Amino acid sequence: MHKRDKLSLAITTALIAQLSTVSIATAAEASGEFAEESSIERIEVRTRRITETIETIPLAISAIPEAQIAEKGIQSADDVAKYVNGLAFDIGAAANDTRPSLRGLTIDRGRPNVAVLVDGVDVSSESVTLAGGGITANMKLLDLQQVEVVKGPQSVNYGRSAFSGAINYVTKRPSFDNEGNFMLNVAEHGIYDISASYEGAITDSFAAKIKLIDSASDGYYENPNTGGALGESDVSGGALSFFFIPSDSFSAYFRAEYSDEQHGPRPVVAINSMLPEFDPQTNFFATGSVNTAQGGGMFPYEFDENGVGVDCSMAYQYPYWDSFNNVLAMMGFPPQPACRAMVTGDIRVGEDMIDLSPDPLTGKDYPGTSIENTRASLELEWDFDSMSFVSITAYTKSDAYIQEDFDKTDFRIYSDPVGVPFANIPPWSQFGMQSDVDTSYDVEQFNQEFRLTGEGESYNWVVSGLYWYEEMDTGFGSQFWLREGASEEVLLAQFAQSPFTSFITDIKNEPLPKGENRITPITRDTEHWSVAALINFALTDDMNLTFEGRYMDETIEYTGNADDRTFDAFNIDNSVIFDPNNPPTFTSPNPNYFTSNSVSSDEFLPRITFDYQVNDTVFTYASAAKGFKPGGITTTDANGDVSTGEYKPETLWAYEIGAKAFNEKNNVLVNLAAFYWEYTDQQVPYTFFNDIGLATVSVINAGETVSQGVELDSIWQITPSFRMSFAYLYSDAEYTSFNVAEIIASTDIPSASVNDVDKMIAGNADADFTGKRLTMSPKHSATFSARYSTEFGKYGAFIEMFGQYKSERNVDRGGYAQLPAYDEWDLTAGLEADSWKLTLYVENLFDDDTIKSSVGNVGYGFFPDGRALPFSVHATLPQPRTAGARVMFTF
Repeated sequence: MHKRDKLSLAITTALIAQLSTVSIATAAEASGEFAEESSIERIEVRTRRITETIETIPLAISAIPEAQIAEKGIQSADDVAKYVNGLAFDIGAAANDTRPSLRGLTIDRGRPNVAVLVDGVDVSSESVTLAGGGITANMKLLDLQQVEVVKGPQSVNYGRSAFSGAINYVTKRPSFDNEGNFMLNVAEHGIYDISASYEGAITDSFAAKIKLIDSASDGYYENPNTGGALGESDVSGGALSFFFIPSDSFSAYFRAEYSDEQHGPRPVVAINSMLPEFDPQTNFFATGSVNTAQGGGMFPYEFDENGVGVDCSMAYQYPYWDSFNNVLAMMGFPPQPACRAMVTGDIRVGEDMIDLSPDPLTGKDYPGTSIENTRASLELEWDFDSMSFVSITAYTKSDAYIQEDFDKTDFRIYSDPVGVPFANIPPWSQFGMQSDVDTSYDVEQFNQEFRLTGEGESYNWVVSGLYWYEEMDTGFGSQFWLREGASEEVLLAQFAQSPFTSFITDIKNEPLPKGENRITPITRDTEHWSVAALINFALTDDMNLTFEGRYMDETIEYTGNADDRTFDAFNIDNSVIFDPNNPPTFTSPNPNYFTSNSVSSDEFLPRITFDYQVNDTVFTYASAAKGFKPGGITTTDANGDVSTGEYKPETLWAYEIGAKAFNEKNNVLVNLAAFYWEYTDQQVPYTFFNDIGLATVSVINAGETVSQGVELDSIWQITPSFRMSFAYLYSDAEYTSFNVAEIIASTDIPSASVNDVDKMIAGNADADFTGKRLTMSPKHSATFSARYSTEFGKYGAFIEMFGQYKSERNVDRGGYAQLPAYDEWDLTAGLEADSWKLTLYVENLFDDDTIKSSVGNVGYGFFPDGRALPFSVHATLPQPRTAGARVMFTF
């Protein structure tokens, strides 16, 4: 690793350009003057628990060193994804729906494919009531030395969660040289960041460091319904660390950090496939209208024996009328086509389309997300003649509370509670709900790893044991209530006529305040233990063969109360049973109310790697590795019943060949890798109709997915002052076997059948998605940077242009709606001296407003036929052009 004095000089001479399979640092002579020449310097990593240089490690790895972290203001996983090509970080339905992915292998449900670690300690988690990786995947990062991103299964190196790769944040150990640092960042939109740190020796063998941060933002957008800011934030925190080296054979590193974060509502726009507006002269069922202005269309869910869908042209005028074909037949009307609405085409939205509703209880915006994070770790290391022993103990606590508008809309629906009696027009009402996210998450994690490393004349080895435990307690208080404009009286009369909804006698008209709202508790406890080993044989001076393996055993236990949060909208108490033969006040306890379940998995995860140093310039490797993700119980179905909904584990086999060519004389580096990943039993959501006709969401395992492609990375120091880098990824990720009808037939779900929406999205009667691309997975992505450095007397100066590109990505599994391709550019320029550095920057230089993150969801706001769940896209507005200045002082 670089020593601190070299890093200080590196900051003054060159920026570490975006890297994918290798990292490069620019160093200058430690003379106090700025260097006239730049060179590529090797960086060491310990990804495989063995000290290796990054350009000769036989796997695809990116590293962002301290100089770039400081200059670019990298503080989160989202920031890391910007500078590492092939890494994506999307946020779905809420702030805890975090979805990191590598090489286009995205997720819909289950634990994220990418592990998140701090100093090698897994802090990954999984949300309970929503998909994604939870809040711990995107915690504020304090005092980083380096960020490492490894691609491909890394279960041996990074423990339990590195299914398709890992992000490892390496924190900075205290220096024995007394030094202080101060940073101030100020930018448009009320952005400021302040940090201060001081480190140094307390004794000859004991060093300490303290760092404090404070940051805030006014947000980039405004909610027109409240005038409140969207995307605002307020974060403060600190870190304290100690480094103790009493002898050459022992060291201890302790670190503790705390952060308090407040984030306002996110700037999200909902594009609904259906709107409540309709023409009463023709649409007397009041089923609304297709949102054609924003790409809505009607598509078939019934098909003939040749697979040809019904004609949906008439469904635009009479949407969802096929739900009333029995009534239409009695009225003498012909049957209507079996069609459903879908959002199609490029998703393009702007600030003028924001329609987030205020909290009905306050009339103001929902508070957003509050997070308190505490983390502490202790690393003890003993060095012997040919071995070293390491103990890593860590504790993480994260408490989060999320309150947001869930349906992302504030429109009215229509009703006529009187009707027109003389014209025989009865009272009528459309049906729709408003909903919020109101959920607390209390997470505690404990990690203990013991690792022994050794070496011989022609081999080195690692053995380790890991114990990891997590407790997650969730308070699920999200509510649904009747949308404004509907008639409760009319709807209750309609529900009374249905055998499936006749038990509904009340509907909420607004959410209940705290203390009155019943909270549904859901807990998940995860216990993991595993043992791992690695042995690396030097077959010759230029060839190595490495065998790795981890045996893991993991048990996940769930508890929950069987409250259905959608039924809560009708003030139905699932803890008791109502007997229609007894008075309404007579109830008995529900014996199935308190539920529990557990799943256990054990697996052996091997990896084999061969590498060959062809000559001084070219290094090659080939590897095969297995990744494994345990199964679980569905907890994203809006209720706390965990007695059912089990899904199977996932498996990934990853094959890769690569070459790294590094020419020190010409300052050129080119890396090329080709990969083929087989992803089996991918966990995905689906909706089915149960035996009483109600739509139910669950999780199934989707057969097989293949992701294959190539990666290219190149860096060229053209002159001592001018450097360019280019990274490109081609990734073709698609389902090779995913037939919902076949999967349901193999389950034990009684009377389950394929739902209409999945048939429509797939374009066939079996809901067969084979051949479809994974959602949010681009085929092409790239990054580019060009940097020029020079000197003005005793000052150094630089200017850099950085750009990123992603091709279009499908929002839904059928490929109807896409996020369009985009390219975004940043411009950075700076001036620096021995003890300070000033950086001016413009992010999103050309003010590109292309949507970069979205998720498909259910449009709860309006049910066209009273029960169908239309499709909706929730698109997060991007950061607009933002100019700022960052100054750093060292003293």
